[in-house]
Order: sequence, then structure tokens, then C-alpha cells
Amino acid sequence: MERKLIIAGIGGQGVIFVTKVLSQAALARGESVMASENHGMSQRGGSVMSYVKVGGSEAPLIRRGTADALIAFDRVEAIRNLPFMRAGGKVCVNSLNGLEPAVMPRLNELGINVHTLNADACAKELGAPAVANLVVLGFAAAHQALGLTLDDLKEAVKTLGPAKAVEMNLKALEAGARKAALTPDPSPIRNNTEQERGE
Repeated sequence: MERKLIIAGIGGQGVIFVTKVLSQAALARGESVMASENHGMSQRGGSVMSYVKVGGSEAPLIRRGTADALIAFDRVEAIRNLPFMRAGGKVCVNSLNGLEPAVMPRLNELGINVHTLNADACAKELGAPAVANLVVLGFAAAHQALGLTLDDLKEAVKTLGPAKAVEMNLKALEAGARKAALTPDPSPIRNNTEQERGE
């Protein structure tokens, strides 16, 4: 069964590396993968996104309203890419304050679950702010948003290297998964309410 994933962030947040990790993890499981990147002013903090299609067609792009999951390293980029989500999909986003409350009623209507974590803070605790992207990825895997397990991702990280970064990258994946274990799978309505209360 085809899985359509969108990875979104801004330049320097490692969208392309995470795309490679997802692709490698799926390939190692014997699944077909089609990935496509879209980046413009990435070196100036501009938008960067990629499409990853696993186990399906060879068309590179994902149509609006059809993505199974959105993995975002930036709150604004998450909101910008919400139109790609299908009903019942999952959004995992690095955000201190959840998503914009104005978008939540529509997400609730569509049954889209939103999972947020402060991956930047988590990565700083690890002593490596640059690994926030892998914290989000581990978080998404633990919320079963990818169709890939945490172990799949760990093996991909080991394969892709570089060797000097592997240990920290594995710690980041595990840290994200631990954060997911602390946050139950909420309905979008409850998630929004908790965020509005500042919990």
C-alpha cells in the first residue's frame, strides 16, 4: 500500500537528510521509493520541502489532499503545507506552541491528528541543536506516522553516516520516540485545547 509523506522545513534544518533517511529505511525493507525535493532560497532561510512516496506509483509529486503524513521542522512550514493532507492523516511538527488555533477546526473536521513537540529544546538538551530534525523523525515514527519503525530509521542512519555523527543522530531519534511515549495520541480537539491552556 502506498504511503505519501511530506517533509517540510526551512533551509538548514535538514529536510534533505531526513528525506534520505526515510528513503534508505524504506529501501532496506525492500519497498519501492520515489522522492522529490523542492527548495528555492534555502540558504536564506527559505522553504524546503520534499515528497516521499513509498510502495506505490512512480509519479514523483503528491497532489493536494492526498498526503498520509506531514513531518515539519517549522511551525509556519507545517501550516503552509497542510493543504496536502488527506482526511485522517497525521501531522508531526516541531513547535513550541502547537499549530495556529485558526486552522484547528478544519483539521478536526478532517480527522487529522496533530502531534507537536519542542524538538529544538530537546536537541539542545542533547547538546546538538542541529539534530532537531531527527528528534521530530523519531517522534513521528513512534506515533506510527511513517509506516517505518524506529529500528528501521536507526539502521538507515547507520548506513548513511557520517560515522562521526551516527551516535548523536541515534540519540536524537530515540529522544523523539521517548517524547512521543509521553504524549498520548490525542484527538485534534483535545490537542488544541491543551495547547491553548498552555499545558
